[in-house]
Amino acid sequence: MISQLMKFSVVGVVNTLIHYALFYLLYSVFGVYHLLASTIGFIAAVINSFFFNKYWTFNSKSPNLGQQFVRFFIVSLLGLLINLMTMALLVEWLLIDPLLAQLAAIGLTLLVNFSGNKWWAFRHG
Repeated sequence: MISQLMKFSVVGVVNTLIHYALFYLLYSVFGVYHLLASTIGFIAAVINSFFFNKYWTFNSKSPNLGQQFVRFFIVSLLGLLINLMTMALLVEWLLIDPLLAQLAAIGLTLLVNFSGNKWWAFRHG
């Protein structure tokens, strides 16, 4: 499980970079509303994350790609909900800069995403 957590973390770093880079580009360069920019970054990161976690982190041999993706996406949507609620709280209520708030919001999703993917989306058997 430690090996999986390490791999999940590496994939998470890559996905965080994808998420944050797209968020930064859309928000800072193109002026897209911060919650929409975060959502677009999230979707790109989820697609990347699914394939790397399925085949590398959890080494899933299940041929049922569709079911796994649906479960993975549900876990990811929970992560998005946590992300957006955190962003709304930090930016709209506490007036924290969206670029800093996004880092905190991404960090909160790690435990939920790892647990949901290990024990539900990619479980063996």
